[in-house]
Amino acid sequence: MKNAAAVVAAVFAIAAAPRVMAQENVYDVLGKALVPIASVFAADDNGNPIPHGLTLDAHLIAASKLPPELQGQAVHVALMSPDKLLVQAPIAGQILTVCRDGDQLWAMPGSKLQAMLDQVPSPAPGKKKKKHKEPKILGPLVLPVTQKALIFLPILFQVADGGTETIGTTPCRVLDVQLMQELTKSLHADGWSARLWVAPDYSIVQVALTGPDWSGTVAIDKLTLPDTLPDSTFQPQGADVLKLTSGQFLDLMSQVGRK
Repeated sequence: MKNAAAVVAAVFAIAAAPRVMAQENVYDVLGKALVPIASVFAADDNGNPIPHGLTLDAHLIAASKLPPELQGQAVHVALMSPDKLLVQAPIAGQILTVCRDGDQLWAMPGSKLQAMLDQVPSPAPGKKKKKHKEPKILGPLVLPVTQKALIFLPILFQVADGGTETIGTTPCRVLDVQLMQELTKSLHADGWSARLWVAPDYSIVQVALTGPDWSGTVAIDKLTLPDTLPDSTFQPQGADVLKLTSGQFLDLMSQVGRK
């Protein structure tokens, strides 16, 4: 009888798990979902970066103001804080790789990407090109908070309960999230909001972002947080490599958005 009672209790607990999560405070759910990810970018008690890895595989469900061929495509991200980042995505039938390795930027396939850079509009005839400093995009990938302070991360947001929804076969808690009003003003983020689908293990299954003139939804297929990633992750795997300056990188991103 004791064994039978234990089995019944276990089955009831499993069946009730999504309901229990649905009753959990929305700020607690948000914290458990975001803090492990934010920890990758947090500093130690002295403000120094703590090297940590992150890998992400996701696919675009829908987005406004992007070429139709990008919708549904997969993206792979590998990151090693504080200064290594690699992004891979299919563009025009080829895998585009853009990487930051310390203070170096490179991209592949170089020949195709150089052709895209050559399409960047030149100044109008008779108009001198303004001299400007190289944009600073190579700062450390570190949040201005310590890991201990991440416990307060959820209070930076306004969170509303969006109910529950099943994504695939995963029952998810839906959270509607905005930055707190004071931060929204200081960061010029008016009109931006996010909807998160959070699984019972507090992994984020899907993210939808909405802004004043842009919106998009991404499904997160796999997210891992290894302690480290090998240096080879951020080194070119081939010969057709284009080394980039910060300005060329920004020009390239603007051209990709038009393709």
